Amino acid sequence: MYDTTTGKVLYDLELAAEPEWSEKINDPGGWKITVPLDGGPRTVRVREWCVRWRFSVAVLRGGQVCQAGPIVAYTPDTSTPTMTLSGKGVWELLNRRLLHNAIYNPAAGGRLTDASADINLTDTLPDIAREIVNHAINMSFLLGSNLPIDLPALDPTQGTNVRNYHGYDMVTFGQRLQELTQVDGGPDVLFRPYLTVTGGARYIRHEMKVGKPYLVQPGVPMLFDYPSNLTDITLSGDGSNDANSAYVKGTGNESGSLYGYASDTSLVSLGWPLMDMVDSGHTSTPVQSTLDSWAVADVALYSNQPEQWQTTVLADTEPRLGSYSSGHYVNYAVKGHLWIKDGIYSWRLIGMSRTSSTPRDRVDHQIQAVRQS
Repeated sequence: MYDTTTGKVLYDLELAAEPEWSEKINDPGGWKITVPLDGGPRTVRVREWCVRWRFSVAVLRGGQVCQAGPIVAYTPDTSTPTMTLSGKGVWELLNRRLLHNAIYNPAAGGRLTDASADINLTDTLPDIAREIVNHAINMSFLLGSNLPIDLPALDPTQGTNVRNYHGYDMVTFGQRLQELTQVDGGPDVLFRPYLTVTGGARYIRHEMKVGKPYLVQPGVPMLFDYPSNLTDITLSGDGSNDANSAYVKGTGNESGSLYGYASDTSLVSLGWPLMDMVDSGHTSTPVQSTLDSWAVADVALYSNQPEQWQTTVLADTEPRLGSYSSGHYVNYAVKGHLWIKDGIYSWRLIGMSRTSSTPRDRVDHQIQAVRQS
């Protein structure tokens, strides 16, 4: 358990069950733990640190921090007796902060409708992502904005992408950051927690990793063998979200509404039916090019989707958990599966997790975009 704003580790927690956690690119992720109660000293100790948002929990496997972030909810169970706590990754704190310029000062009469509350950026999309977080955690006049996040270095190449974020829109830093990841060519973002020691004290910090646009690893993809260290493959052919054209609703009403549009006719020309989708998640956006960019990204995601796989791998055999990260590419060598043809399949790893149904020595992979060799 650690201090949310400084990252300083305060206690090592005693657990009553295996922890659960999830990590995913462009998503806060989360965690859940269960701690014992006794109605006496243990319970008193839990009361001391079980404070929502003020304190955070880091889930470790050996020296690897799997997930870390603020306590959001807790539920005591008198029949067990235990306490179950759950929380989110550090991104969730950005979802709780209204977006405005770091120099915004309401105590001096500043208003969100003032131009000085706006954030106007012209740069590469990865650097714009960085600056959104920079404004969120380095406010000049509002207490409590600092978070133990390591920002990446700025790219010396000045980009030409323009984003004008207005304070009067009253949306959060987290929402704008996630929207940026969703445009065509938008960067992957992952806050990767780690444990460090400074001045003899332990700290949890979060490295902000930003892709260009993807998070990639040097060298060749990690290799897992089925049914060796790749112990299980669960798959489905769910096409309920398939679409080959996308409309993205923006600002405006009735005939004055803005919208973005994109299509991919490659499958339609081969006999597939026309299938449209409407993305209503960006109705505050007044910029046509941004709406079109979201439409392009929607079509890329939802047209010609492959089978959906979820895999389970051993955590403590090579390649070990901690030697790879969400956003990396992995190869699965499959032999003797009932449904999948023998071969090597390359997937993009978009997330990892451990649930109550995951064996202790294993971790689940969430993956995307298959290619057969």
